[in-house]
Amino acid sequence: MKSDHKKLIQLIDNNEKFSLFFKVMIIILFLVLVSAFAVSITYSMVMEENFYRNNKVSKAQTEYKKDFLVVMYQNSNDFLSRFQRSIIEEAEKKKIRIDFVNVESIGEAIDAINTAVAAKVDGIIAQGIYDADYIHAINQAKDKGIVVQFVYTDARGTARDYFIGYNPYDHGKLVARCVIDEMPGRLSNVALMVHSVTDVEKDVTGSLTIEGFKSVIDKHPTIKIADIVHTSYDLFSAEDAAYDILTRYPDIDAIICTSEKDTFGVVQVIIDMNRVGKTKVIGAGISKDILKYIELEVIAASFDMNPEIMGEKSLNIMLGEKAASDFAEIPITTVKADNVHFFNK
Repeated sequence: MKSDHKKLIQLIDNNEKFSLFFKVMIIILFLVLVSAFAVSITYSMVMEENFYRNNKVSKAQTEYKKDFLVVMYQNSNDFLSRFQRSIIEEAEKKKIRIDFVNVESIGEAIDAINTAVAAKVDGIIAQGIYDADYIHAINQAKDKGIVVQFVYTDARGTARDYFIGYNPYDHGKLVARCVIDEMPGRLSNVALMVHSVTDVEKDVTGSLTIEGFKSVIDKHPTIKIADIVHTSYDLFSAEDAAYDILTRYPDIDAIICTSEKDTFGVVQVIIDMNRVGKTKVIGAGISKDILKYIELEVIAASFDMNPEIMGEKSLNIMLGEKAASDFAEIPITTVKADNVHFFNK
């Protein structure tokens, strides 16, 4: 009995010690949590103070001298990213605010232009597109005293101040000479695929490319133009056109493309129809895929319109760089298997 009593007293004593230990641990944990909360609050206050301080400094440093809208229309990712990077980097150096939009429709482009006019921007850099409503929006911007510059593609019927881009007539001649080099001294049939933004009859860029191409080919007796086809911005337009050309002219020697999208679409058809090595592709653009196909000699040559130079030049002319005329020509670079390694990124 005495033994049981001692055990009971010992158990109670142990329970009391455990209870005391448990209470001490709770107090310690509470103090740790309070300390952590206090540190967190202090840290948040310091970070918030730093944010507002930095934000004030940033705002003070970003005193924009001018505001420009840049409107591009459904361009290939490679051309667009290179042009955008160039013009934005140049704008940052010169404290110019750029609102850059790549629209999917003429309606979106018009909305962007009208919004910019209402906001009283200093200038608009846009692709030249022959569309009545688009031209009306551009002319309204000009009436409000806004400087308007076209890049990459030009359009008639507007009062735009400048056009910054490659010379499409010279591009057509370069392409023709490339065709002749690729098929020296033998009778050959070729098809020219012209990419048009809008109404093909009013497409200045496309029509000048055709004129330049024919001015050389028509004087060369061994090359015959089997067909000239027009493609749109539709995703499968080039592929459909390529299938049609190869169906009607199964022995066609070359297909020439004037856009990066068309070039890639034609290559896919050439591969699908087992025409690699039989039908040469001469294209446009230097995306990673196009450079790869040049290395593999699926594409005989491609032409780079140098969007980096275009972006930098277009901004500097808008900022008052002296221009000899309202047209600033951007050079075209020919890329073939023998120099493709210079363009691989």
